[in-house]
Amino acid sequence: MNLRSNRFKFIIHGFFISSGMQVAEPSTILPLIVNYFSQSNIVLGFFSSLIRGGAVIMQLYTAFFAQAYSRVMRPLRIIFFFRLISWFAIGISIFYFGQLSSALTLWFIGIGLFAFSFCAGLGTIYFHELMGKVFTNNYRGVTWAYRQIFMGLGGVLSGTFTAWLLTEFEEPRSFALAFMIGSGFMVIGYLFLGTAKEFSKKRIQKKENKFSTFLVNAFKTLKYEKDLKSQIIVRLISYSYLFVLPFIVKYAEIDINLGGLALGSAVPLLGGSMLGNILWAKYASIGSNKKIISASFIMIIISLLIAFFADNIYLFIMLFLLAGSASDGFKLAFNNLVLSIAPEEKRPVYFAIQNNLTSLGLFFSIPGGILLNLIGYKALLAITILILTFGLYLGLKLKDVK
Repeated sequence: MNLRSNRFKFIIHGFFISSGMQVAEPSTILPLIVNYFSQSNIVLGFFSSLIRGGAVIMQLYTAFFAQAYSRVMRPLRIIFFFRLISWFAIGISIFYFGQLSSALTLWFIGIGLFAFSFCAGLGTIYFHELMGKVFTNNYRGVTWAYRQIFMGLGGVLSGTFTAWLLTEFEEPRSFALAFMIGSGFMVIGYLFLGTAKEFSKKRIQKKENKFSTFLVNAFKTLKYEKDLKSQIIVRLISYSYLFVLPFIVKYAEIDINLGGLALGSAVPLLGGSMLGNILWAKYASIGSNKKIISASFIMIIISLLIAFFADNIYLFIMLFLLAGSASDGFKLAFNNLVLSIAPEEKRPVYFAIQNNLTSLGLFFSIPGGILLNLIGYKALLAITILILTFGLYLGLKLKDVK
């Protein structure tokens, strides 16, 4: 366990995957792309959720099989291939149909995002099983922080490049180029992680005869595992910032062009993730996931408070710096916590339970778009801040796992 070569490959994979994906960052650049084809807040919220959520229900079905696997690299490589094809296909569809039909282009983008995220829903079980088996708790937490630092760096570089594309090329051709070039970055990341060294798991769970039996057993686990139940509730609440964050870039009262708006939102979001992960690495090295969660709640609350007054580029940048730090903090802490409390043989099951029950939060931008139409932007900001404050209170009661 804890091979430096594996840490390096996980980190490099993160850098190139982030570089490829951030051409359509769901809280900043994707809203600008979708807004070009449709001005509907509900459509914008739907697409933002689509890239995050995918077919999360498949995670439990994947875990049903994965619990009996001693190795997971082979199915993971297959999923890498289909994710790559889905992302590239989005660029191709925008290139050929973007100027012909906005409705048809949105359909193709939606199908591509769904396929890409659907594959992620399958792959995340294998990915986290691999990460859980090759690293110990604290080493994994630090590796995760390092990975997210380089993901932020890759995202900053990609966001800068995307802003240049949006400035130099006419829409929608610039959108198509961004997706197709992003696919090239992904290839490199997949090649690195695909060569990580995996060992056979010693303790595996015998697969149930029926998926329905597996579901019953999985939720019996949830009934008796109080720590898992508590962190699921807090993680679900942590996603409530998605009620409003994807709409901030649309409602920002800042007079800059499309490329500048992309640069001024995506780069700080990812730069904040880089800076925040320096702190998260320190906390992770001592196994203090609870501190990461509390600090992340505070950061995202301050970020949304700034949104009330963000009428210049400097406040806009600060807003997304804090949001980027908080988002990565939540991701690191909750993923590390569930892998820490899970018995070796049930690791895929624990992870799938947490992801499925908290995945509702990935779709919060859909009701967010509806609420935005009903109550307005600033009222939605205020409600979201209150929900996050309650989440902070509950987060303070979570327990660290050493």
